[in-house]
Amino acid sequence: MNGIEIEGLEGVIGEIKALTNDRMKRLEIIKILRLQVKPILAAVKANTPVADEPIKFRKKTYYPENLKKSMAIKTSPSKRYPNVLIGPRKGPNKVNDGFYAFFIQYGYLWNYDIPANDFIGDAAGPLLGSVDSKMSVELEKYIYKKAESLNL
Repeated sequence: MNGIEIEGLEGVIGEIKALTNDRMKRLEIIKILRLQVKPILAAVKANTPVADEPIKFRKKTYYPENLKKSMAIKTSPSKRYPNVLIGPRKGPNKVNDGFYAFFIQYGYLWNYDIPANDFIGDAAGPLLGSVDSKMSVELEKYIYKKAESLNL
């Protein structure tokens, strides 16, 4: 393991485990996970392809950098297993609707001849190991703050 030692970490973990409400445990874990994937989100946004001109599809216009702006950290709907995901916000009510990320990611040959471009996997792949192996500065700050608030 690496040589990082954080005082109060055991206390914070103990406090999270001691929470009687499973919902509260899930929320605390999700806060930590969201802090951990911020560098991956920045890399995915930097690697997201940008259109040269506006895309018109089904009476709606998608302007350049729309897909980049739609990338976000999303919370998994699973109540038993807290998890966060990185991907485009989708839906007709979203300001930056990135529904067409699927067509770019996996390719689309019918009428448009769009080659597959795994831009999310290419950007996130190199960072996944670093997220697992070392803590980010934001996570350390969160743990220190949590330890201080719990008087540990």
